[in-house]
Amino acid sequence: MFNIDYTSREPIYEQLYNSVVKQITLGVLEPKQQLPPVRQLALQLNVNPNTVSKAYKNLEQDGII
Repeated sequence: MFNIDYTSREPIYEQLYNSVVKQITLGVLEPKQQLPPVRQLALQLNVNPNTVSKAYKNLEQDGII
């Protein structure tokens, strides 16, 4: 669902942020649709839960979620 490039110079939390925004723009994620829980998504992406939490926090601060 979310595209992460582990070799990119762009931080993973920013990639996740941008991926969520893109999914919303394309209509893949519907309004009021819940995102996966932090721990679940961290396991799926094989990243630290703090990374996912930071992306979610930034999305919330920017009024996207």
